[in-house]
Amino acid sequence: MARRLDINVAAAKVGATHRVGVLRVLLGCKPFWTGMTVTLSFALVLIGLLVFGLAVDTQLLPSTPKVTIHIVEEEVCSPRIYNASDIEYHSGHRYYATLKDMTPSPPTFRKTHTALCNEDARFQAGFNYCLPISGRKDTPFCVAADRSDLLHVRSPKSICYASVLHLLLVEVYEELLATGNTPLIVFGSLLGAVRNGSMIPFTEDTDIGFVGQLNAQEAVKEELRRKGYHMFFKGVWRVCVAPTHPLASQLYNPDLPLTRYMGVPYVDLYRMQNLHNGNWDVEELKSVNGQLLPQDKVEPFSQVTINGMPFDTVNDPKFFLTRAYGPRYMTPRQRRSVSMKNVSPATKAMLKHVDKDKLKSTLEKMTKGS
Repeated sequence: MARRLDINVAAAKVGATHRVGVLRVLLGCKPFWTGMTVTLSFALVLIGLLVFGLAVDTQLLPSTPKVTIHIVEEEVCSPRIYNASDIEYHSGHRYYATLKDMTPSPPTFRKTHTALCNEDARFQAGFNYCLPISGRKDTPFCVAADRSDLLHVRSPKSICYASVLHLLLVEVYEELLATGNTPLIVFGSLLGAVRNGSMIPFTEDTDIGFVGQLNAQEAVKEELRRKGYHMFFKGVWRVCVAPTHPLASQLYNPDLPLTRYMGVPYVDLYRMQNLHNGNWDVEELKSVNGQLLPQDKVEPFSQVTINGMPFDTVNDPKFFLTRAYGPRYMTPRQRRSVSMKNVSPATKAMLKHVDKDKLKSTLEKMTKGS
């Protein structure tokens, strides 16, 4: 009995020892099980990411919509403008002194207007190289408009058309004198001088005659170019403000299209020739005697004043204006209805290849006031 009890006790001890040994083994492998858990967790995360990516690629899950960004590069340029401080003008008028003190920036051209940055285009260009300029023609705002007004422009909408015409009149007249030509104020410019000593607010252009041939033609063009003007031949010689003018940024209207048919302020230059038979032939003059004026009505030349500045003109301005506009030339008239009868021969020659519908719509906007 005692022996059986000893055996059982021994068996119990052996069993207890075995259980304790297994527990110790398991506890001793704790780092292993911890590593296995971490490895298993990482594997599950990796598998989840792979499944998610597969689902997106196979459109099992809705994907984020793609956004395409288009970058449009707008063509922009600025012309080289002439610095008034480097220009030699022909008088010491205070206008030039103020202009030389200014440092305006060049205008910025966009879209089709970038063609105006190509200065070489002037060699073949007519009106389409002229700087797009608009202006007011209403009275009394534009009565006695002067080029000096352009030195302090608030916006293109505050510009008087006649102010730009006065600018052109003075500088083209001075350049003709400086190159040995004999300029005379005629037609609408003479009419404004006789009426009230200023530019007509609602006129479309300014008119200067030159005696005989245009002397030093290339020199005139080059000197005007250096001052920021564009001289070209379309039926008659014409001059407009170029994109290179010192005041281009103040005069430029970006809302206008490129100029095609006289849609900007410009100068017309008319040839006046002594026929040595008692008559003078005046280009574009339309009267009962055609383009002829008696010699004593032209010579010796007289003077008129525009905005306080003297200009040479024909000997008898009243006779000239009566021939050009009729006996009631001092009374402003309603603008004439548009008709090819009202268009000068030079203008007809220039526009003879123009589309008729375009010509009509253009003339509607440009009927010359008197």
